[in-house]
Amino acid sequence: MRRIALVLTLAAACGGKSKSADTTPSGGGDDATAEDGDDSGGDLVPPERMDEITALLNRKRTAASRCLADAVNAGSIGKNARGHVALAFVIGADGHATDLKVTETSLDNEGVEACVMKKVEEIDFGPLPKALEWSFAFAFESM
Repeated sequence: MRRIALVLTLAAACGGKSKSADTTPSGGGDDATAEDGDDSGGDLVPPERMDEITALLNRKRTAASRCLADAVNAGSIGKNARGHVALAFVIGADGHATDLKVTETSLDNEGVEACVMKKVEEIDFGPLPKALEWSFAFAFESM
């Protein structure tokens, strides 16, 4: 039970972090434009949608944790393995993650990293007004 509580605590501590420079106007004025220079006031991603994206990623934590369990069972990583995998990706206007890359990992296991990326690729985030850069970290501890 203590291990489960620790895993949940670690998972909550790593949380998601969005990279959403395009969702807030730069320059501070009402007539500010997005970074790409296009006056896209109607293309902003609302905060509620960003919360939904984080919630969808949080729901994938259990499935992603199976990536580590499978690697332990296969013997490709130690039984006491623990760590994290942080990803950066783009959520397209169609609601699917593309351009996934590992930005940080403490596990150093390509199989676990590929498995976690596949889990994120499976998520349907729903349509967005425009593509959105995002990052998210998954924490792991073998049982």
